[in-house]
Amino acid sequence: MEKKKFNAATRRFNRLFIAAAIAAGALNPALAAGWASGPALTLVRSGAGAVALANGKLLMIGGRDAQASAFAFYTADLYDPATNAWSQSPYSNAAHYLPGLARLPNGNVLVAGGLGASGLQNVAEIYMVATGTWAYAAPMGKPRWAHTLTVLPNGSVLAVGGAISSSAPQTTVELYDPATNTWSYKASLATARRDHTATLLPNGKVLVAGGEDVNYLKLASAEIYDPATNTWTPAAPMAGARSYYTATLLANGKVLVVGGASDNGPLATTQLFDPATGTWSSAGTLPATRQQHTATVMPSGKVLVAGGWPINTAAQLYDPATNSWASAGSMAQARYFHGAGLVSNGKAVLAGGTTVSNVKISSVELYEE
Repeated sequence: MEKKKFNAATRRFNRLFIAAAIAAGALNPALAAGWASGPALTLVRSGAGAVALANGKLLMIGGRDAQASAFAFYTADLYDPATNAWSQSPYSNAAHYLPGLARLPNGNVLVAGGLGASGLQNVAEIYMVATGTWAYAAPMGKPRWAHTLTVLPNGSVLAVGGAISSSAPQTTVELYDPATNTWSYKASLATARRDHTATLLPNGKVLVAGGEDVNYLKLASAEIYDPATNTWTPAAPMAGARSYYTATLLANGKVLVVGGASDNGPLATTQLFDPATGTWSSAGTLPATRQQHTATVMPSGKVLVAGGWPINTAAQLYDPATNSWASAGSMAQARYFHGAGLVSNGKAVLAGGTTVSNVKISSVELYEE
């Protein structure tokens, strides 16, 4: 009888110990797979812009607050991997929600367009990395959001498409010259689009693909911009129409497209664009659908895909060498509309976002291969 009581007590203790360890993270499978909790942002942020800086730090700009009562914050959070801490910038000149972001050749960050405190805006400003302060840049010719900014080989910045009202996309394209602090119009897209992607290819041209058209339908079409001739040429369309997806340039020069939203809901399909042949091929299928996720190139060249909608905590790693996917464990907090970037210690930082219950959060998680 005493032995049975001892065994029962031991089992109860073990259950309590395991439960406590899991709660503390000691036995969390996510941590075993390379995940760890990071310090929280100084503010709750969803839809903030994330930029990995040349100094190895991560900048999170603007975003929506916990109550979604304002379009954006007038601040930015800076993560320093050396101290594992966030610091907040002085107030920016404008509020920023879903702006275009570009890291300039001098290391500073151009922030242009997006939604501000009064709605759609064409305001542009520059975050000065050395001082952590803000300075106005010349405004864009047109207000736009859900657009892209791409830094070209000569250091100028290409602003493509986006919405000119609450939803309607546009074909207009502008170029920012940091040397003269001026914007100029360039050749227009063949198709108006918003929530697309723009990827600088190894040959200096820009691949623009997907997004939504004037009828709010998802697009499979793609176009390539040549800065040398200021012309757009049609590219082969993707196998499936999508928006809210990620497009990542790989070390082999190909572009990895992951997930996104179709007209029928989120996607699990992935594709590869090969600039050498101008063709698309399959990169496999994810275990689950996702949109509004993040994709981060790790030091190994593999791509970490995490978060997104529908909400789940599972993450995957894409290996370009084998064109295959593997589990990357799970985050502790499911999230979408978050920011992510690789910092100088080789870790991916995933910050803020929105939970399944539409709660905006400040929590941060770190992933290391």
